[in-house]
Amino acid sequence: MAIINNKNVSQADLLAEALYESEIKFRTLTESAAVGIFLYRERFLYVNPAFEAITCYKLEELKGRYLWDIVHPDFKDLVKERALARLRGENPPAHYEVKIITKDGKEKWLEVTAAVFEQEGKVVGIGTAVDITKQKLFAQRLEETLAKYQAILNAFEGLIYAVSPFFEIHFANRKLKEKCSQELGGKTCYQVLYHREQPCPWCVNEKVLKGEVVQKEIFVPRENRWYQVVSTPLYYPSGARFALHLLVDITPQKRAQEELLRTTKLESLALLAGGIAHDFNNFLTAILGNLTLLRLKARLSPKEEKLLRQAEKACLKAQGLTKQLLTFAKGGSPIKKTAPLEELLRETISFCLRGSQIDWHLEVDDDLFLVDIDTVQFGQVISNLVINAKQAMPQGGNLWVKARNLILKEARGPLPSGKYVELVFKDEGSGIPAKYLNKIFDPYFTTKKDGSGLGLAICYSIVKKHGGYIEVESEEGKGALFRIYLPASDKERVASPRLKQQEIFKGHGHVLVFDDEESVRETLREALEMAGFKVEVAGEGHEALAKLQEANQRGDPFDLAILDLTVPGGLGGKELLPALKQLKPDLKTILMSGYPTEEKKPFGFDAFLKKPFSIPELYATVKKVLYG
Repeated sequence: MAIINNKNVSQADLLAEALYESEIKFRTLTESAAVGIFLYRERFLYVNPAFEAITCYKLEELKGRYLWDIVHPDFKDLVKERALARLRGENPPAHYEVKIITKDGKEKWLEVTAAVFEQEGKVVGIGTAVDITKQKLFAQRLEETLAKYQAILNAFEGLIYAVSPFFEIHFANRKLKEKCSQELGGKTCYQVLYHREQPCPWCVNEKVLKGEVVQKEIFVPRENRWYQVVSTPLYYPSGARFALHLLVDITPQKRAQEELLRTTKLESLALLAGGIAHDFNNFLTAILGNLTLLRLKARLSPKEEKLLRQAEKACLKAQGLTKQLLTFAKGGSPIKKTAPLEELLRETISFCLRGSQIDWHLEVDDDLFLVDIDTVQFGQVISNLVINAKQAMPQGGNLWVKARNLILKEARGPLPSGKYVELVFKDEGSGIPAKYLNKIFDPYFTTKKDGSGLGLAICYSIVKKHGGYIEVESEEGKGALFRIYLPASDKERVASPRLKQQEIFKGHGHVLVFDDEESVRETLREALEMAGFKVEVAGEGHEALAKLQEANQRGDPFDLAILDLTVPGGLGGKELLPALKQLKPDLKTILMSGYPTEEKKPFGFDAFLKKPFSIPELYATVKKVLYG
């Protein structure tokens, strides 16, 4: 200051003094700065200590080097181009990020800001450099982490979404966006995902936002699908809270479980049904046989003859009940024949809807595949579905039935690839509530006041035993649609031969009748003795063997043995046959049972009589076995 106030000081001295003070201030500022500062004219002129610390180069090492000498090769051309352009008076970007290589060979990221000024008529570049290596590495790791989790989210086969406390979708994975065919961010979850006006009844957002992790299974009625859901809290550092939901479609597993449960129920019912059907058929055989014997023996008036024939017809109709029961039993396998479906559909639908207010419409492919079916059993399936539709439309309506060919090139659910006939029954009735859809094929499940709960269970069992599949679609108030898939036959239709009425005959010989039911034994004894046979009866397996041995020892062997298949707690006909044949190899045998069989000579027997059978059927079978 003393120099400046001296009046004898020249103007040049004043300028030198000012320049000196300016340089002191500049150095004081740059050398105490926390950011790197550098001056350059193509080559470095000056760097401050902070720049030295960043690059590990001393000022003396940098002087004379070009600015871009310490720049990473990936950025060398960029820095050179912009530095020279700025020195020429152009205006390249003043702010950018660049990578350098330090003296010790490390790579660092710098955030650079550059400008120019004039000094002694020359343009000088000035720049600042901030070490952002840590930030760049963090950002890079963050990007890698985000990319990794984004890949996981997109690869996840389930559905993922996060919602706010106000049910707004914060984000959703690609699978969910594809499912909804729209962007979901900011939209209300229960509206766009589940098409509801209010929060879903299974919603767990409140629990999750309080910090709970919830796992549960949910059923979405609109989709008719099951999901396994895991819901967990999602907290952001900003304090924002969300509920994160992960959904996996478990519909195939649930249906498989239901199928297993339903099958188990049917197997349990089969045990009961088989026993009832067996006993019932024994009673019918005895009743029918005695009615026939009475009619043959007694001199009846026309009116009495008519009454007996009506009773016989009633016994034969009662077979329908045992057929329903046998549908569930192991021995109730369908007796299949190759047949077209159109005639069976038309006759059964017409019969079931006769006199009703239902308009029915049948549409059948012209070249509909043939199927291998038990026409009696499958007719019952058609009847049950039509009657269900009729009951669902008490005021009248329409029933549409379609039969079309279906070729599956690959498996669909439980159906392997192949040719099928698809049957569709669609009505305009009251429909089925969503909560009942998974139960309607269960035995004894019904919503009808006087229903038995067996109609659809019988349909399910029959279709399954035909190698097919049945499913249902319905919404309450919008009718019901049943689909049945039956494997197409690879055979051509064979016309069934007409059965000729058999005449009662007179025979001779020695016959053993084995049945645990006394009424059946005595009825057959009476009928065969009327035909001229000598008859002995046995109610137990060991007794039958003993009688055969005694007859052989007397020199009066049996010519024919009529054996019951099943004897509770004892030897049945199947078990007895080898021992009887050992005692008398040429013994003719007839098996009788309440269970149907597809074999003409089941288990090695010469013939089979299905209970209940009539006396003429008995005579015809005996005649064929003994006399050909």
